[in-house]
Amino acid sequence: MRQRSQTIGTLGRSPARSVQRPPQVQPDPPPPTPGVDRGAVRRWLHGAFAENLGLKFLSMVLAVTVFLLVNDDKAREITVRVPVAYSLPDDRVLVSERVEEVKVTIKGPWRRLRKFDEKELGRISIDLRAAQNGEIAITADMITAPAGVTIAGISPRSMRVAFDKRTEKLVEVQPTVAGRPQHGYIALEIKPVPPTIKVRGADKLIAALTSVRTREISLEGRTETFTSTSQLVPPDGIEVVGADTVAVHVQIDEELVTRKFPAVVVGVKGEGIDPNKWSVTPRQVEITLTGALLSVEKTKDAMSPVVKVVPGDKGREAEVVVEGLPPGVGVRISPERVRIAPAK
Repeated sequence: MRQRSQTIGTLGRSPARSVQRPPQVQPDPPPPTPGVDRGAVRRWLHGAFAENLGLKFLSMVLAVTVFLLVNDDKAREITVRVPVAYSLPDDRVLVSERVEEVKVTIKGPWRRLRKFDEKELGRISIDLRAAQNGEIAITADMITAPAGVTIAGISPRSMRVAFDKRTEKLVEVQPTVAGRPQHGYIALEIKPVPPTIKVRGADKLIAALTSVRTREISLEGRTETFTSTSQLVPPDGIEVVGADTVAVHVQIDEELVTRKFPAVVVGVKGEGIDPNKWSVTPRQVEITLTGALLSVEKTKDAMSPVVKVVPGDKGREAEVVVEGLPPGVGVRISPERVRIAPAK
């Protein structure tokens, strides 16, 4: 038999072997952090912002001034509008479209341009007294540029001109009226004084012109004759030689009318007569009134056609008479006579 090992204890196992661990090495503590000197920071900030304020402010002003001067010196351009004035010949008329203004581009420092006034360029003068039909150049030498700026561009750079012979002519004055007189009145006559005027213009325009109208003269609500001064309004390209106003005499009067009233019943009238006991043949007549409109309108409801009967009449022809007519109103009756007889 095998003998048990001497290492086996009473329980049949050898005792556990103890394990020796190496000792742990502790890291060295970090070196102490030096404290921040807050007082030194405050002293630095105070020195940077609070000391020598005058010098710092002056430096800032100089820097801004230099910046502005440098930028103001940069050349820039602006466009302005310049009016055009013409010198025209006496014996010819410019019939082409005029250029009334020109766009001019000027160049210069911004500090000069921002205060620039268009009036500094004045007007562009174009002399056409000896010009012929065709193109006329518009050049920079026609513009006087003020100090500090130059002319960089012009638009348009040319214009077309065309002329026609200048002619004079006598034409009629045509009064222009508006509105209506008051109801019952009418403008019988509208007469300009003088009746004709002299005009001047291009030969082709003058040849086709027969009259020149006036500005509107109001007739609204008028009941009496009046005279008004009115300005003449010639067509474009035509000018009036002499005074450009005329007197206009307007005659206002009552409106005369003729009105017919058909089928008006004829009445019977007489002292002691009963109209219901008389017959009239024909029973109705046509009445025509002539006179002032307002009077005729009033007469329409007031008039009464009648025949007069006397006691003892047994039947006869009688004249029809219209009663209720105001003075100035004329009357015509058809038929003028009717037959009357006692009713059966």
